[in-house]
Amino acid sequence: MSQETVCPTPLNVFKGPNALQDFFDPDRNPPLPLVEIPMELNPLHKDGVRIFAKILTQLPAQNVKSLPALRMLRNEPEAHRQKIVEASSGSTVLSLGMVSRALWGHKDVHAFVTNKKDTSSLRLLRFFGLNVNLYGGLAQQEPYDPKSIMSRLKARADQNRELCYPGQYHNEHNWKSHEQWTGAQIWKQLPEIRVFCSTVGTGGCAVGTGIYLKRQNPSVKVVGVCNVMGDPTPGPRHFPNFESSPFPWQETIDAFEDVSSVDSYRTSMQLSRHGIIAGPSSGEALHGLLAYLRRMKAEGRLPELADPSTGEISCVFPCADLPYQYMDTYYKKLAEEEFPPIRNKNLLYCDQDPYDERWFLQPEHAATMISAHVFRPRPQMQLLDLRPRDKYEESHIVGSRSIPLPATKADLFGDAEAVEQRWTELTQAVREQEWSAGQRVLVLCADGDSARMATAMLRAKGCEALCVEGGYPAMAGYFGREL
Repeated sequence: MSQETVCPTPLNVFKGPNALQDFFDPDRNPPLPLVEIPMELNPLHKDGVRIFAKILTQLPAQNVKSLPALRMLRNEPEAHRQKIVEASSGSTVLSLGMVSRALWGHKDVHAFVTNKKDTSSLRLLRFFGLNVNLYGGLAQQEPYDPKSIMSRLKARADQNRELCYPGQYHNEHNWKSHEQWTGAQIWKQLPEIRVFCSTVGTGGCAVGTGIYLKRQNPSVKVVGVCNVMGDPTPGPRHFPNFESSPFPWQETIDAFEDVSSVDSYRTSMQLSRHGIIAGPSSGEALHGLLAYLRRMKAEGRLPELADPSTGEISCVFPCADLPYQYMDTYYKKLAEEEFPPIRNKNLLYCDQDPYDERWFLQPEHAATMISAHVFRPRPQMQLLDLRPRDKYEESHIVGSRSIPLPATKADLFGDAEAVEQRWTELTQAVREQEWSAGQRVLVLCADGDSARMATAMLRAKGCEALCVEGGYPAMAGYFGREL
């Protein structure tokens, strides 16, 4: 949203045939939140440092790339009828897919992705309707290498008018989108800003935002954060891979910091636990910002960054995307001790068959089945009684088969050890019997709980198993006498 524009939708309601276009238009939305992080995450708070997160994850596509995607496509006059291609496995191509549908209902968007990408990422792209095209070789390629996927796509688009290649790495509308929107919003929200810190992937956010802020106040410092060479975090690049960028970064970015992937993921997790839900590149930006500030402090230069009127050092970093698609990697990168333990972990390895309430009969419904079985025996139906032998001998349904199990706790599912013990016993008992697919079975037990578990196990074997709520005592109560 530009500084001069009054938001036309202050209540965030978008109606009519252009609702989606308006929703994706930053000029028709309130400014995105700017949130100061808690002191627990800001070790330099006592030095007058205040750190704010720019929540770009609240953009419609929930990632920073929806801004360049919007501006790039708006400036491609034939894109609405062309095949849109982009070398991206994440936020950029996802945003291009959503924006093209929002603007024109256009679906022909293709992601060119390394064949080293994990299956879950490919599924995510396909979930959002992207056409996935794999390429081999180096995963994170230098955009201006003539043999890179970016150069090949650009060459194809230059020769084929049916292709639109926005080219996030060389398209000036990438960084200009952040000049137009991100920088303008931050300046309006926080004119005392002194440091802006962003990771550099294409460099669009760091360059565009930095250009706008420096135009307003040349004293603003811009920090670019890169991956450690050979230790990638999704999104950012290492500096040698960024150095050839045609964006005007040399006159915009004042300092660079390298951050390891472990520090990026850990800082992202800490942000998310405090309610600023952000992915690993956001954690990398914050960690890089803190490294820059600590270095300035160690050199005795931190006061140089202070605002003359407030004496404070107000800093902003962008939250670029969300953590959910990287969840498996958090557990690979970080130590098990960094996550709260799972209680009753033994239940992860037993009682895993699904339960369904439709299999749990009320006594009156079961009575009809039982009566039919007693008076018109049908071999294809079995009645199983799981109660201890002495209880079965005291009273049981005619024709039922006894598979005696020891008595268990009154509240079986309230005790993880009891659940595991009963599951182990039932597994052995079920294994010793022969079951055929489609076989009808009605299971009874002392209180209904063991029968529920047995029903789930038998259903997993293809039987049409059912049980009775409350077990054998509920049936006896229904008939008003001992069966």
